[in-house]
Amino acid sequence: MKITFVNHSSFILEYKETKIICDPWIEGTAFNNGWSLLTKTQLDYGDFQSVTHIWFSHEHPDHFAPGNLFKIPKKFRENITVLYQETTDRKVAEFCKKLNFKAIKELEQDHFFTLQDDFKLMCNAYTHGDSYAVFKTDDFTILNLNDCIVDDAKKAADLAHKLEPIDLLLTQFGYANKIGNKQDTALRLDEVKNQLECIRFQDNHLKPKYIIPFASFIFFCHEENYYMNDGMNTIEMTHDFIEKELQGKSIVMYPGDEWPIGSAWNSHDSIEKWSKDYKGLDSINYIKTKNLPLEELMTQARKFGKLLIDSFPKNRKVLADLSTHIFVSDQNQGYKFSVNEGLTASNKTESNCDISLTKESLFYVFKELWGGNTLFINARFEIPPHGMYENFRKFEGIAAKLNRGETYDFMSLKSRVINKLKSIFKTDYYKSS
Repeated sequence: MKITFVNHSSFILEYKETKIICDPWIEGTAFNNGWSLLTKTQLDYGDFQSVTHIWFSHEHPDHFAPGNLFKIPKKFRENITVLYQETTDRKVAEFCKKLNFKAIKELEQDHFFTLQDDFKLMCNAYTHGDSYAVFKTDDFTILNLNDCIVDDAKKAADLAHKLEPIDLLLTQFGYANKIGNKQDTALRLDEVKNQLECIRFQDNHLKPKYIIPFASFIFFCHEENYYMNDGMNTIEMTHDFIEKELQGKSIVMYPGDEWPIGSAWNSHDSIEKWSKDYKGLDSINYIKTKNLPLEELMTQARKFGKLLIDSFPKNRKVLADLSTHIFVSDQNQGYKFSVNEGLTASNKTESNCDISLTKESLFYVFKELWGGNTLFINARFEIPPHGMYENFRKFEGIAAKLNRGETYDFMSLKSRVINKLKSIFKTDYYKSS
């Protein structure tokens, strides 16, 4: 079996007549111009001619990139089977169906799907829409965790027991969401340590022979979030950590690298190439904020409020009681948002609002049901010191559930949001003081 690294979280597995590509993000930005690939992808759309299958781990655009899929020539799409987890909304499956792929196979939890002969794939949903993949032959077991955070001892033990032995583990090594405000470099450096410790945890419980660190080859590419790059974990740091402190052997791959799994591999050349890309960030021209007319923002805010009320009519009163104070930085004005009234000007100063961001970023939150989740990932906002950020996050949580076609339990809404934030930020800095 051979693995070819494509970029970021994407790779190709070749076994006999099967050639399956995972999470192909080939080009362009992701998360509302918040992320960009650290280096150029070597694979081009013509290379999909020999691809037999595509597997997507989840709907995030650094894994499932609709704009890229349109560019795969139609005659190639007609020979490719799409594999995806079973979901309630079936959005990914329906989207791919409209693109006329050969077939769309929704994968049942805890069941292996035969790709060819003894080459099988199992895809299991994990948390918040993520899923992991297990690729298995008579000779190899490969676990692709992508964005699934395995840091629970029982879940890890169950996974290890189910798959043992694991020959190859692919896991992320960098942070993938907002960590602190501009001045909080120390928080980001701490998170890098947490990411490495997460790899240690996975190694201790899953005991892979090899580890490919991946799914973190991006940089924050906007003038509103560039500061997030200051604590970025490099692949060289990660490789050294795995080699010196863990049981597994680190395999570092650069776009276009091919590795017959289990053969000798020297990561040095790939690390050198990545190091040049990291240094290149010093000369990047970051994306600029677009000037959005205020009225467009106000109109979209009203539409968003109405959508939530129409979607959860039985919870109209609970929704009406929710509100958040937002400082629109490029308007230099505080606003209150509620589902009944939309955005209304307030006299709150920036430091007393729940969140501070530009009109463009806020518009995206109101326009797309996944917009709040996108905002948290792209980090194009600041958390003022005396507001209550969880007030804003409540709306993101409701919209995210609606986006996935799930019902929402409005009981204990505040406590759930606070606990989620604590687990993500590992700090209380977002709370009012």
